[in-house]
Parts: sequence; C-alpha cells; structure tokens
Amino acid sequence: MKKAVKLCKTALAACLIGTAGLTAVVEPAFAAPSAENASAAPLTSTADKQITAATMAPENNTNATSAPQASKETVYMLFYPGQTQAFVNGSRSTLDIPVEAADKTAYVPAKWLGEALGFPVKWNESTNTVQMITPKAFVEFDSAGGTVSINGKSEPFSGAGVIRDGRLLVRLDWLSAYIGYKATYNAEMKRYELLYVKAGSGQSGFYNDTLPNARPVALFDTNKDTYRIGEPVRYTDVSYDPDMDPISREWSNRLDAFFEPGAYAISLTVTDSKGNESETYKKVVTITNEIYLSPFDYKVYNEPVGTFVKDEEATLRKYLRDIPQLPNVVKHPADRPLIVSDSPETFYKKGFLYQESVNGKARLYADHVNGMNEKVQFAIIVRNPDPEKTVVVKTTNQGEVYPSIYANLIGNEASLEFLQGERKPESLAVGPGQTVFYKKMPDFYPGQGMNVIYDVETDGEVYFSFVAMDAGADLSSVGNLSQLEYTGNVRGTFDWSEVQWTVDARGFDKPSSLTIGDGTSDLFVTGADFYTKKESLNLGNYGVVYKIHIPEPRKMSVLLLPRGGVFKSPFKVNGKIVQVPASGVMMDYQGYTIIARTTGTEKSLDLEFTPAAGSAFPVDVIFYPLDAK
Repeated sequence: MKKAVKLCKTALAACLIGTAGLTAVVEPAFAAPSAENASAAPLTSTADKQITAATMAPENNTNATSAPQASKETVYMLFYPGQTQAFVNGSRSTLDIPVEAADKTAYVPAKWLGEALGFPVKWNESTNTVQMITPKAFVEFDSAGGTVSINGKSEPFSGAGVIRDGRLLVRLDWLSAYIGYKATYNAEMKRYELLYVKAGSGQSGFYNDTLPNARPVALFDTNKDTYRIGEPVRYTDVSYDPDMDPISREWSNRLDAFFEPGAYAISLTVTDSKGNESETYKKVVTITNEIYLSPFDYKVYNEPVGTFVKDEEATLRKYLRDIPQLPNVVKHPADRPLIVSDSPETFYKKGFLYQESVNGKARLYADHVNGMNEKVQFAIIVRNPDPEKTVVVKTTNQGEVYPSIYANLIGNEASLEFLQGERKPESLAVGPGQTVFYKKMPDFYPGQGMNVIYDVETDGEVYFSFVAMDAGADLSSVGNLSQLEYTGNVRGTFDWSEVQWTVDARGFDKPSSLTIGDGTSDLFVTGADFYTKKESLNLGNYGVVYKIHIPEPRKMSVLLLPRGGVFKSPFKVNGKIVQVPASGVMMDYQGYTIIARTTGTEKSLDLEFTPAAGSAFPVDVIFYPLDAK
C-alpha cells in the first residue's frame, strides 16, 4: 500500500509541475469539440490564431485594428464535459486530462484552472501536498491522507476533488468559495462557462449587483477563410455576457455550406436577457470555383438520419433513377403463410369478409373501411372443429390500431407496433367444438378504416373468420351473416409472409438500389382464395415483412424514395425505428428520407420493413456511396 501511495504521489507531482497548455487556436465545431471533428477537419494555419480584429472586425469596419474583448482584469472561460479543449478569453487551451461532469458542476484540472485564473498550483515535496493560494484561503490538497486543508482546517478530500491518472481535478463549485468566480452550465451549448473579475479592477470582490448591466460580446470564427463549393463551414461561437446573463443570437448569412463562388460576409449579434445588444461582428469567407460537393451530394452526406429531403423531380430522377440494383440473395421462408382480408376493402353491408383454416403458424392481416351509414364492429372469430381436443392459439406478435378516418395513420401505426415486436405472447384456449372471439375491435363508425396484423401459432386446426357485424353483437347473431363478395382488392391465403434479402454492399462505387413492391425485381406473393378457390396475387405484398441483411457495408447513406404515390411507413434499422417521413407523408418524386448512414466499419446493417396500409408502391431503397470527404 505504501509503495502504491508513493507512486501516486510521484505521478501527481510530475503532472502538477508541468506547464498549462495554453495555445491561441480556435474551436473547430459548434458546441463541445469532438475527436471525430478534430480528425475530419484539422485546423489549418489560417484558423490557428487568436480571435482578434484580423478575423473579427465590427460591421462596416473590416480594417479595424482592435476588437472588443474581455477586460484585462476579467477571465472568461469555456470548457466542455469529457473534453480536453477549452477557451480562455477566446484563445484555445489544451488540458492534459478531460473535464469531468458532476451533479450540477464539474471537476476541472487544478493546475490548469489555477494558473488560468492567476493562482499557481504547486507541489510541496516536503509535505506531499498540492498547494494553492487564493484571495480567501491557503488550500492544501492531501489526496493520500484523504483530506484538504483550508487555512489549517481539514475537511474530507472527496468534497473538493478527485485524482485521475495521477492528476488532481478540483470541484468547480467548491473552489468558487475561495476564489470568487461565477460558473454555470449552458445546456444549449453543452459547455461550462466561468467568469472571474480579478481584485483591483475597481470592484471589491467578484460581483456587485449595483453596477450597471454590461453589454454582451459577440465573438465567432470559422475554421478556415477559404472554402470550396459545398465544403462544410465549421463555426466557433465564443460569445459571452460579462454579467453571465443568458444571451440570444442573431446570425446573418450563416450557412453550413455555400454553392456559388464569391465572397460572403457572415455576421453575428447577441442580446442579453435584459435587452442589451452587442456590437455586430462580421467575417468574410471566400468560396472558390472548385467543387467539393454538389448541392444534392451535400444533403446526402450531411443531413441527419430521419430527415426528409425535399427536391425537384428532375433532380431526383437524375441522381436516383435508372441506377443498378445491388447483388442480393433472396429467400422466402414458407413456415408461416399469410392470410389477407382486404376485399371488399370498403364494405357496404355486414357479413363474413374472409375465412381460412390454420394448423401451426400463420399471419393474419386485415384492412377495411366502413362504407355503411351506421356503426358496426370488426371482429376475428376462431372456431375449433375438433369435438374432443382443446386447441391453444398463441399470439406472438401484433400490430393494431383503433378505427380512424386517417388512412395513412392507420397503416403506419399498425406497422410500427408490429415491427417493434416487443410483447409477451398471449394464449387463448379454444375448447372442443367451441367458437370464440379472437379479437373484437371498438365501434367502427361510417367512413373509418382499420388495420390489424397478428402472428399466431396453434397446436391444432382452427378456422379464423374476419367479420363486420352489429356493434355489441354476440356470437349467436353472427351465424346468420353471409359471405361478402370479392370486389377486386387483395384477398387470399398466400404461400409466405417474409422476404429475406442478403445484400452485397461492400464494394460498389455508384448509387445503387433495391426496389420493393414492383412485382418484377420484387415478386408479389401468390396464393389462393379460400372462398372462391381461385388464384390470388398480393399486389403490394401487404402483410409481408422484409428483412434486409447487409454484411460489412461500405460507407454510405441509405435513402428511401417513393415512386408510386403517397407513402408513410416505419423502418426498423439495426433494431431502432425510423419513421419515413418523420412527420406527414411523402409523395412520389418530391423528396427522399435518409433512413441510415454507415461509416464502413460496421459488421452489418439490418433493415426491417412491412408495407403499410394506405401507402403506395413501388419504393426504392437507395444505397448512396460516400467518399472520404
């Protein structure tokens, strides 16, 4: 134990003796900088400079020789949880260990913080303690002894700091009591903000609420001065308010990228919570004639997953039509037939909509609209024809939605619940020769539609019947209903209910696709009508689940482009739901939704989808390759 303590003390002393790494460099991103941004967009010599008048001239004075900054007697800091980059009065400081977030505060490297505020932190070899002299106290940290001494009075070390990799991090709110700074967490910018006014600056301490409110300071920079067409512009916003009031921002011409060559003036004005407005800061960036990304490619590269990107039909056809299909292997498991009741889709009288027998696995799917002038009730009835054996019907998955007048909502919600698939199986015992309600939906009013999907398993033969009946009717009255005629929609019992695609997306270098629901590259499932005994074709493959497995995909964006009309349906992407689109509906050739993006390092990408009632087909799943930009 003594040897371990000695090593800890040696390491702590070495870390505290070193210098604080202050360098005049500008932050590369909007909020907390990340390792990804640092490697993807390294700072150049143009950006590696302090924010001064050369980069931040006031509006209408681009040749100004000075820019408003914090007073010499004022220290304004920005630092970020989990990061080693910070800012002191607009200049970057590199910490040798990340800031640690804590409950409503943070742990900050003691040597860096003390020296930045003007209170050097020193290692005392004779006492094996870290010492700091502040305006209000002489502080000694004894991590080995587990105490911290303030003016000779000891208290537990755990309330003041932590040791990480032999380095002392001090608790921000604890140290404030002995120095007198004001520190807050800015949730919007995801950063800690610290303001310290040094003694001798005309104030007898840090804060005096009788002083007039100070104007906020607008301050920003970009990571470069010159960009190519479509090259992302990364902004650094280090604006602040000397009184630590919250500030709002008003930007002009702040774009994430520019697509025409020329010079562009970007400006920022900030206003504090009391209405005081800063001077306006402006910076001019130059856009060259060289193309980095086209406007179309820029969106594919940069829009967040889940975004609906609106575009012109001509542009969509240029980039996303007549492109090759990716190589794939298709399987149709035949262990679960699909039973579809969708004709008459709109019924005008009560009766039996469809019926089929099940012995083992099956998927039940129904989509109907009440075309009558009275409310009715939709139900699924199950009958056990065996006079001696009880049959158990187990429901292993379901998607259902109460009757509604909104067709796209109905299909989307039923598909969403079914794809989520996280539910405890339910069992229903049907006695010998017994007929019972399997499902009974709420009252079904005129003009409303409904959509249900159920995966069932039985340990014997039963008959499922889909029925439109009087609201509140019992089973005795259902027997008097007749079969309703087929009117042209999908109805029947189909050979399979699942499509499995294994797709090779490893080495392609041009936009490629898979088409769902066209009947040619994606075949419609065939079957037969139980009532008419005629062949049936499931146009659109409603009720079918598509499982698309893509091993070791290259870096790419995955887009969904509707081609047949109105579309709204969820996708399950690596186990997480992505709504397509996030709100409203999509129309054919009006835009696309980004449903996934890969980095080229994933073991696989798995997509799961079932065509939602109310949506039109075909649709294209587009695989758009991304270069290392």
